[in-house]
Amino acid sequence: MASLLDAFSKAGFKSSTPQREKKNSQPQKKSSSEPPKKSSEPATAPYNFVPLPEKVLPAQFESVEGFREHIGVEGNISGEILLDIEALTPLFIGWNSSNNPKSFAPVGTPIIPGSSLRGMFKNIFKIVTCGAFRGQTTSQGKGEDFNDEHIYFRCLMGVGRYPWTKELNKLYNGRMTHSAKGKDGKPHPVKKARPGFLICKTDNKYFIAPSIADGKPMNYDRKEDRILIREYEEKFHVTIPERNSSCVKWDGSTAYIITGSQARFKLHDAESYKKLKGDDKKKAGKQFIRFTRLDYVDWSREHWLALPEEVRTSYEHDRNRRGVNLFTDKGILKRAELERLTKKSLPDIKTLIPCHFLEEGGQVTAFGHGQCFRIPYQNRIANAVPENLRDEKIIDFADAVFGRAELWASRVYFEDATPVEGKVSELRTAKAHPLMQPNPTSYQLYLKQNGGELRHWDTVGAQIRGYKFYWHNDIDDDDWHANNFELSENKKRINAKQEPLTKDMTPLAKGNKFAAKIRFKNLSAVELGALMMTFDLYNSTDAAYKIGQGKPLGFGSIRIKPKLFVEDDDAYTELFGANGWHNPCREKNPAEYLDAFKDYLRAHDSYEIWRLVMVELKKILDWSLTKQPRWSQKVATMRGNVKSKNGEQTMELDERFRQRESLQTIFDVVKC
Repeated sequence: MASLLDAFSKAGFKSSTPQREKKNSQPQKKSSSEPPKKSSEPATAPYNFVPLPEKVLPAQFESVEGFREHIGVEGNISGEILLDIEALTPLFIGWNSSNNPKSFAPVGTPIIPGSSLRGMFKNIFKIVTCGAFRGQTTSQGKGEDFNDEHIYFRCLMGVGRYPWTKELNKLYNGRMTHSAKGKDGKPHPVKKARPGFLICKTDNKYFIAPSIADGKPMNYDRKEDRILIREYEEKFHVTIPERNSSCVKWDGSTAYIITGSQARFKLHDAESYKKLKGDDKKKAGKQFIRFTRLDYVDWSREHWLALPEEVRTSYEHDRNRRGVNLFTDKGILKRAELERLTKKSLPDIKTLIPCHFLEEGGQVTAFGHGQCFRIPYQNRIANAVPENLRDEKIIDFADAVFGRAELWASRVYFEDATPVEGKVSELRTAKAHPLMQPNPTSYQLYLKQNGGELRHWDTVGAQIRGYKFYWHNDIDDDDWHANNFELSENKKRINAKQEPLTKDMTPLAKGNKFAAKIRFKNLSAVELGALMMTFDLYNSTDAAYKIGQGKPLGFGSIRIKPKLFVEDDDAYTELFGANGWHNPCREKNPAEYLDAFKDYLRAHDSYEIWRLVMVELKKILDWSLTKQPRWSQKVATMRGNVKSKNGEQTMELDERFRQRESLQTIFDVVKC
C-alpha cells in the first residue's frame, strides 16, 4: 500500500523499501528478514479524526414542500453575526496564480474569502448537528464529505520484515495469481494479468484488445519477450537512456516497458545477474524489461473488451500511482502513426498504448502498464461509512441551513474577512516543506483499528475514523521553511522539467486581525442555536479554528469572537435613525437559541450522541494544548530522517510508518 513513502518517492525522495532478501552469507550480519525493533514511540500526525455520530439528526422538515412552509413560519429570525478574527499562527489562503507567492489578495490587500469561511463553518456545522456523511459527487467534482472512490494498493512482499505485509500480500496474490501445474507436475503460482493494448476510439470510448501470438490469445507474457536491457539494445539497435521512473517507449513497431528505476549499469547476460547477491543486486536495479509488438494486437473487434467507465475513472483517481499514466503517457501511438506502421486503415481509432489487464467474470476490473500493477480494493470508501449516515433521503441541518443543490438555496451568507486596519503584516517569502496530500491508502491512520491485526479497506467491518481535523501548533515564523535536502530535491526536479516539490509562498504573519460578517435569513430558533453552537463548542473557552492552506505545517489557526445581532419585530418601520440609516438589528445573547437546539437534541434522543462527538471536537480545536510539553513532537508529520551515504543524501522513512503503527485517538494524543 502506498503511504508517506509513496509521497516522498513521488516527490523525488529516495528511500529503501522493505524487501525480502536472502540471508547474507556473513554470519555476523543480521538477516534483513528479521523484523526491526518495534518503535517505542506511537505514530504521530498533524491531524486526527472527530468520530462520526451514531445517527443523523433530522432537520425540522422532510421535503421541498416542507421547506417552503418552514421558512414562512412566523417568528423565524434574520440577522447577522459579526466576526472578529485573529491569526494565532501564520496564515496562507492560497496562491493568486502559479507564479505569485502571495496569499489571496484579489485587489492587492490579502483577505480571507467568504467561500473559505463558509467551507470551514459548514464542516463544523455538520459535526455540531450530527449531520449526514455522504460521498456523492458535487458540482465541483468532489465528494460532499468524502470522495467515494476505490483505494489502490500493491503488495508483492510476503511476511518479510513486517508482519502487516502477510495479510495484504495474501489479498494481492489472491486477485493477481492462480495456481497451475508446471512441467514438473507441481502447482506453481501464475500471474493472471494478461498483456494487451488500451485503445481509445474517436468517440472517446475505451477498449482493451488482448495480445495474440501466432493467431492465439496470449494469456500470459511470453518469456522470450522479457530480456536484459543490454540484449534489447543489441537486438533492436537502440540505446535506452537511464531513467528514474517507469515508462512505455516505442521504437518503430516495437515498444518496451520499464517498471521502476532503470539500472545505472547494464549487464550483458542473465548469468551475471543471477550471481549478484544482497546490496549488489539491489544496486543493479531494473536489468530486465518487457517488450511487445504491434503485430501482437488482436484487431478482431469481437475480441475487444470494453473498459467500464468506473474502472477507467478509478484508475485516473489513483493519486499514489507513480510513473506511467496510460491515458497521458508519451508512449501513446496516435492514429496517423498507427496507420503508417500497420499499413491499415483505422478511421475510428484515436490512440493505442500497451498495457496489462485483469479480467474477472468476463469484465476488465483493473489494468496498468506493467504485469504487477496496482489494483483497487474491492470495497469503496463508502463501504467503511455506516449506511445510515450516507442516506441521501434524510434532510439534515446542513442541508436545511446551507442549502441543497437544485432544491433550495442557502439561508446563510458569508462575507469576505478584511483586515481591521486596512493592511496586513507578511512573513518573508520562502519555500515551504512539501505539502503532502491526504492519503487514505494509509489505512492504519484512516481506519479504526482495534489493536490486533491491522484492518484495511477490504476487511469485513472496516470503519472510517471520521472527520479529519488538523491540530493547532504554535510554530515559529520560520518552522515551515524547506530544509536543505528538500531544496536540493526541488532543484533536481526543476532541472528535470518535472513538477516542483514545493514553491515560494509569502504567509501572513500571526497577529493579523480581520473582520467579517455572516448574514442569515429566516432561521428557526433551533437552527440559529445550531449555527451559534459552532462558536460555543460545548462551553469551550479556548477554541480556535483552522483555515487556508499549509495546515500540516501549522498554518491557519485563527481565533474568532462572534457577536450576534437579530432583527427587531418592527425592523422596517423606520428608514432613518439618529446616526443615519436605521439599523434593524439589535445585539442579542445567543443563550436562548443554544438552549432551543439542545432541547431539540433531547427530543430526538440524540443529546448523548451529540455530546460524545462534541467533547472530541472541542479537544482537537483547543488552542491551549499548544502549551503542553513536547506538543510539536506529538503532532509532527512522520517525515523520516535525512541520511548521508557516499556523498549522497537520501530520505530514510520513519520506522513507525514502515511498521504501520496505527494512529492514536484524540484523547490518547492529549494524555500521552
